[in-house]
Amino acid sequence: MKDVLINSFIRISSIPRMSGNEKRISDFFVSIAKNNNLEFYQDENYNVLIKKKGNINGEPIAFQAHLDMVCVKKADSNHDFNVDGIDVIIDGDEVTAKDTSLGADQGVGLALMLTLIEDNSIKHPDLEFLFTTEEETTFKGAITFPYDKVASRKMINLDYCMDNAIVIGSAGDIVNEYTYEGNLSKKDLKSYKLSIKGLKGGNSGENIEASENNAIITLVKELLNKNVFLRSINGGTYENDIATDCDIELETEIDLLNEFNNSNIKVEQIEGGESFSTSDTKNILNQILELKSGYISKMASGNLGMIRTNKNKVAITYLFRTTSEAEFNNFTSNNNNNFKVAELYRDRIWNLDKDSFMFKKYKEVYKNMFNENPLEITAQGGLEIASIQKRISGLDIISIGANMENIHTVNEITHISSWEKLYNIIINMLK
Repeated sequence: MKDVLINSFIRISSIPRMSGNEKRISDFFVSIAKNNNLEFYQDENYNVLIKKKGNINGEPIAFQAHLDMVCVKKADSNHDFNVDGIDVIIDGDEVTAKDTSLGADQGVGLALMLTLIEDNSIKHPDLEFLFTTEEETTFKGAITFPYDKVASRKMINLDYCMDNAIVIGSAGDIVNEYTYEGNLSKKDLKSYKLSIKGLKGGNSGENIEASENNAIITLVKELLNKNVFLRSINGGTYENDIATDCDIELETEIDLLNEFNNSNIKVEQIEGGESFSTSDTKNILNQILELKSGYISKMASGNLGMIRTNKNKVAITYLFRTTSEAEFNNFTSNNNNNFKVAELYRDRIWNLDKDSFMFKKYKEVYKNMFNENPLEITAQGGLEIASIQKRISGLDIISIGANMENIHTVNEITHISSWEKLYNIIINMLK
């Protein structure tokens, strides 16, 4: 089974699947259904549902994972995520990628589901396999899928990252876009580009502590109390990831080549242009720092994941996340600097019903196999399970997954032995 799981993962990894660009991986699973003479449904957003008839009696069970991955690469990499698959490196039990994120989140879940679809040796009731799109960005797939197509009222989500745990709760998310439109003018001063790259990144759920000093915030802090005129600021990749890189262009009378001579900030003098006014610059920099990143409380966190400048407009994408209903309901946009605020999406807090049959069954199977109980974890990261459960009446859903570390970074790693462990647990549950 080890070689089969590896083959499944490599087949999936060979297909580009950036968020918003999931047609090819969606079509791949449609071809799998066709090749195996299985019923399938593909919607306009490239979500896919595959149905596999059972060979034993029992209520149908669905499996769910998302098709997309977070795409990051080393600064000197020429990898094009729109056309290139992932260059997977297998070293014994360890699986990594060459110069890019691996996409173990959620390539491992996809590989497990692909193997289940093609494995005709196992005993199982009717199975359904739901593949959703844009989980890493907007949850569009989970929100828009027509769930009347799903017969199962029992579901296993495969989007967690510890094989000795089961998720009993997940945070709610609110994602806002903050936009600012200022005035540009020439100042007849020296122009500089400041860059910081390669800071610690990761997922804003599992690695949220790194967000407090992400690349955007770190660079902005260096400009506090300095007389500068901002031209542009660009950093980060996704709202739910820690920003590792940031570039700022500005004008100033200060000799920045000398100012940052001994720092990890790269400074270069560039051709002149137009820049924001003093008040615009102050508003933009203040807003960045007032949108708290990292832990805000014991149950809440924030992540300024991305900022972009287009001429005289600056746009910030910010994620607020909490497991507290009170904090979720009382969240305010924290805008004191003339930014316009638009909510992009929100996903409610999810808590497992401890009377859940699937929860009890998973614990029973795990205990029988390993002579210990799985850990019960409340995930700081958001999961699709909340969106799915509220759209399927009476759905009993649990979330589990294989071991992954440093997800959403170029140091992402997973372990084949963990895939095998999870697959064996699933097979025992299906029996």
